[in-house]
Amino acid sequence: MASTDKVYPAEISIGDYLLERLSQLGVTSLFGVPGDYNLTFLDLVEAHPSVQWIGNANELNAAYAMDGNARVKRSLAAMVTTFGVGELSAANGVAGCYSERIPALHIVGVPSTNLQEGHALLHHTLGDGNFHAFEQIAGHITCKTTFLTGADKAGKLIDETLIAALTESRPAYLALPMNLVKSDIPSEELSKPLPPSASSPHPALLSNSSLPPPKNPDALSAATEAIKQLYAAAKNPVVLIDVLAERQGVEDLAIELVEATGMLMFTSPMAKGCVDERHPQFAGIYMGNITLPSVQSLIDSADLIIDVGPAKTDFNTGNFSYSLKNSQTVELYISHVTVGCAQYPDVALRSILTALKESLPALAKKIPSKVANTTIIEVAEPVDPKEAIMHAYLWPRLSSFFKEGDVIIAETGTSEFGMLDTIVPKGVSLLIQALWGSIGWSVPATLGAALAAREQGRRTILFVGDGSLQLTVQEIGTMINHGLKPIIFVLNNDGYEIERQINGPRAQYNQVARWNHQALLPLFSPSPDANTFPANAFPVDVDALRTHKSYRVSSQEEIDQLLNDAQFANAECIQLVEVVIPRDDAPRALKMSTTNDH
Repeated sequence: MASTDKVYPAEISIGDYLLERLSQLGVTSLFGVPGDYNLTFLDLVEAHPSVQWIGNANELNAAYAMDGNARVKRSLAAMVTTFGVGELSAANGVAGCYSERIPALHIVGVPSTNLQEGHALLHHTLGDGNFHAFEQIAGHITCKTTFLTGADKAGKLIDETLIAALTESRPAYLALPMNLVKSDIPSEELSKPLPPSASSPHPALLSNSSLPPPKNPDALSAATEAIKQLYAAAKNPVVLIDVLAERQGVEDLAIELVEATGMLMFTSPMAKGCVDERHPQFAGIYMGNITLPSVQSLIDSADLIIDVGPAKTDFNTGNFSYSLKNSQTVELYISHVTVGCAQYPDVALRSILTALKESLPALAKKIPSKVANTTIIEVAEPVDPKEAIMHAYLWPRLSSFFKEGDVIIAETGTSEFGMLDTIVPKGVSLLIQALWGSIGWSVPATLGAALAAREQGRRTILFVGDGSLQLTVQEIGTMINHGLKPIIFVLNNDGYEIERQINGPRAQYNQVARWNHQALLPLFSPSPDANTFPANAFPVDVDALRTHKSYRVSSQEEIDQLLNDAQFANAECIQLVEVVIPRDDAPRALKMSTTNDH
């Protein structure tokens, strides 16, 4: 959590209190769409020195952008919509944050309290005088809903809502009546950092605080001892790092445990990117029956698997084809531990990893290295450079294009499956929405991710299909408007290839409109007469916003030359690459997944 050393007046408006708390948590971009019930709050946003308004084309895109921003910032992100019509438009994206365990705050500007009390038949309502219907809907897709009704305890309620979002690593909902935005409340709590939870402390709340005492010290001690006994008896223990470890920010702790004990480590598909895949102890991605044979043999030979942050989804487990034995598996969840059939409640993931890192190295035995990078991925056979770009060539080839620290976003579909056949270097953030899987998510998520990546000096790369692109393409305009410079690879396989692999390879419903992708960046760039922006707008060089490059590659030779181009790789302006891929071709893992599913 950011410093709370700032000096505040004795009283502060509710709107400013909220913005200060967001700023303390590292929020620098606030996404959304203006509407009459949130305009008073947006006036405060425009005046805030460190929180920038990022206006989106629609509320769904804003929610996706919030999602991408939170993933790269490794903290909470936020958005603002208006009551009813706006918040419902965002619901799909908010539900995705809930499903994928992304901490976020959905701020909804709602009618004034006096109008609510009078049950006025206002616009954006259902016409029945009920102002809580949409909050009730939000209750199913958020970890906490808060509907402010007065200034009393408003600061406390805001704090509790933010803590819930970070503790649960899920979105929370805050309804802010327009007449309360500028109501003053005491500011004294702003000088105190938000406290981390003992059951699942989020790293965003730990920077100014030490790890809180364990909620259940007896369970922590018993779980640690049970794992120590299994580890001492094992001849070939391994560690499997899964996505909830990344969500809780403990992957580095897991890697330190691996390095201290000499164990091999694997990741799940959803956790890809949280480990340097060139690390000498990294042994590959485990995905049930879809696992590469060389990796599967290493898993099969393990007699103890310590699963850190498991998420047993269909995508993650190769359509539920995991073959791990309960008696040989330890599962470290966000707030409890399972050892075989025994469960230990109220044990934080960070706490158990810390305990294991302190105790297991003393029991470590010499574990012979059994892995080399060549066993992690099967590289495509060399082919004629004039040949079409096939997935078997594309994804292994991209491995050498990726740099340390890249932010990579892969759309639901062929892209997320294709990424499994790449090797990513240290410090890469790979963003996929494998559990919720809402097509179109990746483009606005790239907007949010690129804003965070720019603050961190990182390159942003998007892989999206021609079909998914059509759902949310407007946010390319927002990227250009804010001077962002992602590299956008549009995989043009003439429709929804993942759906063709599942069903209907020749069905009309898997077709999409055929766009001229080379015209997209010029379309979304400022028009020739757009030379100025309104006062108080972000500082911008309009001519720089018109700088963009588009490419079309259809052969292995063409994409190889482009990937070798240093100027292209430097990403000095926004770039779009249309990658023409034959219909009916798909990544290895996707083909195996759809075959197993049938």
